[in-house]
Amino acid sequence: MLSSPETQLSSEDVDAVVQAAGHAASSSSKDQSQIRQPQDALAEIESIEQLIHDSESDPADTISIPEHPAVSLIGDDSRVQTSPCIACHSTSARRLYSIEGVSEELVECESCGLGSLFPMPAAERIQSFYPAEYYGEPTAKFEPLVEYGVRLGAKMRVESLVGDLPSGSKVLDIGCGRGVMLRALLDLGHEAHGVEIAPEAASGADPRAQIRIAPELAKAGYEENSFDAVIMWHVLEHLPHPEQTLAEIRRILRPGGRLILAVPNFGSLQSQRTANDWFHLDLPRHLYHFTPETLQRLLACNEFHYESVRHLAMLQNSFGWLQSILNRVSGTPRNSLYSLLHRGGEHPVVQSLSRWQRAKLKFGYWLGLPIATAVSLFEAAAGQGGTITVTATLGRATTPNAVVTSCERASEQAVAASPA
Repeated sequence: MLSSPETQLSSEDVDAVVQAAGHAASSSSKDQSQIRQPQDALAEIESIEQLIHDSESDPADTISIPEHPAVSLIGDDSRVQTSPCIACHSTSARRLYSIEGVSEELVECESCGLGSLFPMPAAERIQSFYPAEYYGEPTAKFEPLVEYGVRLGAKMRVESLVGDLPSGSKVLDIGCGRGVMLRALLDLGHEAHGVEIAPEAASGADPRAQIRIAPELAKAGYEENSFDAVIMWHVLEHLPHPEQTLAEIRRILRPGGRLILAVPNFGSLQSQRTANDWFHLDLPRHLYHFTPETLQRLLACNEFHYESVRHLAMLQNSFGWLQSILNRVSGTPRNSLYSLLHRGGEHPVVQSLSRWQRAKLKFGYWLGLPIATAVSLFEAAAGQGGTITVTATLGRATTPNAVVTSCERASEQAVAASPA
């Protein structure tokens, strides 16, 4: 539960509790000769306790959060005190965006520029951000043509990132979903492993893959030095404790093992130009928002250093531009094109659109995609692409001294603050 003002019992709730208690007392006094059974008294007590619990429950827990809530700029330029930033350990952040239907906001660390949800939700609340329909159908998440592009992109991505590993290498895909990359790994002859937070998220995955369900990586039970490579494709930003996951990856990677990590680029040209309309904000599910610098700092603090950095992910970057611009100019609900391509006419947002609005979105998609692709190539060449793909290995040999000093200082502070 997030911290909130203490809920007070209304007068109606108090009256109901008093009446229930009075009924229990009067029923006992009417017939003193009748001996009450213990289970009857316990049942009445439990009924009163449930009534009190129901009256104190947080009404925010019952509010349905839109799948793609509206995001608004916070224009007052105010600051908040936060928990220590996971990248630089500063505790001062600037309020950026408010989110429809939730009390949390997106804030930006004043020291390093890392974006994060504030206050950070508890694990149970984060689960409520993912309705069952979020995962789509087990075998196909998008319309056929888009689905083909997704699967082809995954195959090309895997071949590019781990195609040089020896056949039979053991590769873990964290947040494997329905196993699009797992199938590509298997087709390359690798031993494919996956981990997911919920069974429904991994439904439809290739049965040859070895998948474990766990609330976090550390609880998946992998042995030390287990994997030749670990992939996290647009997963790190969803985690409430990315630094803990990176520490666990460090433990389960074999010496010389490879970490492949992709996240949206909070410092990208499309993020700067489209601001709160940026498709890849994906609030409130994206709990953190990384720039290349903040991601490097976080990796360095966990003894990883960059081997290579890429800013071009054609599918994510091109669609990011297209949907972000449509969010700004189309007059339709946020991410309507994505909803249309995701589950078509079955999606509630799509059902609310007129035929003209649907036709306009489809026209914008086919007309705008080539333009968005060209812009994506330009921004990637400038090192400001909408996504960051990092290949990293263990070791601090190439880590900037300033980052190492910051990490060591943070470690010393953590030791000093820990109980004796």
